[in-house]
Amino acid sequence: MGNAPPPDEDMPRKEPINLMRGWPNPSLLPVDLIRSAANTALSDPSIAHDGLLYGPDPGYEPCRRAVASWLSDFYRPSGAVTAERICITGGASQNLGCMLSVYTDPEYTRNIWIVAPAYYLAFRIFEDAGFGGKMRAVPEDEEGIDLAYLRRELNKSEEEARKKGVNKPKYKPVRKRAKVYKHVIYCVPTFANPSSRTMSLPHRRELVKVAREFDALVVADDVYDFLQWPTSTTQQSSPESLASMQQAHLPRLVDIDRDLGGGTDRAGADGFGNACSNGSFSKIAGPGIRVGWVEGTEKFAYGVSQT
Repeated sequence: MGNAPPPDEDMPRKEPINLMRGWPNPSLLPVDLIRSAANTALSDPSIAHDGLLYGPDPGYEPCRRAVASWLSDFYRPSGAVTAERICITGGASQNLGCMLSVYTDPEYTRNIWIVAPAYYLAFRIFEDAGFGGKMRAVPEDEEGIDLAYLRRELNKSEEEARKKGVNKPKYKPVRKRAKVYKHVIYCVPTFANPSSRTMSLPHRRELVKVAREFDALVVADDVYDFLQWPTSTTQQSSPESLASMQQAHLPRLVDIDRDLGGGTDRAGADGFGNACSNGSFSKIAGPGIRVGWVEGTEKFAYGVSQT
């Protein structure tokens, strides 16, 4: 380009960085830590045998307790996260597929509302669950989601369902262990992929209210929450700044749903809640780990575990 010198044929050529992939540099993979952890677990029969057998439906209980304790320390919710609110899964993508299998019906569930721009691989999961023609984009605003647009379109969707006489699930039987939501709202509230926006606290609270009003399940991909760092280069070596990165600065949607207006056990609520947190170790340990979890109410987590 322009007056740039010709390439030096003697210099080794570097592979270009593929910006379409979110792959970490191999030097960041914690190989030694994972090897040590695996050796420790497999060398202890009290851990290895339970870990390698089928185990309880929600996942290995010591693992659920450890994840619950870790989430409590990071998010500092009003009440500690318990193992009963956690279901271990094969990663965030598998988790999304499981939740759609349990908590939606391709006929009765009106639409999948996706905060756009969005993580493109989620579209395939929605298609495979029978929602190929029912995905709707919700634009972002400066605070993370255009709530006025979402409410307006939800009202239109409900009017269409009334006209069609869609008033009960077609494919899913009545089950005490689960329910079918009328709508699903998919979002990445913190460090959204690909826009990087973080949803404001007022918008988070209002989104939970909207979900309750329209019997919607908000699926929050919280997989990026732990990837935070100081915004100023002068703060990066500050002990205070680094310590502040060890805790979340905003409550999750699942925490807001747990507390707001009487929480998920308020009068008239069914106990399943209207928000869940989709988590994964892929962004903080390695994509090949293929282990994740969902957090919700005890009833919601149990429903997912039955898949």
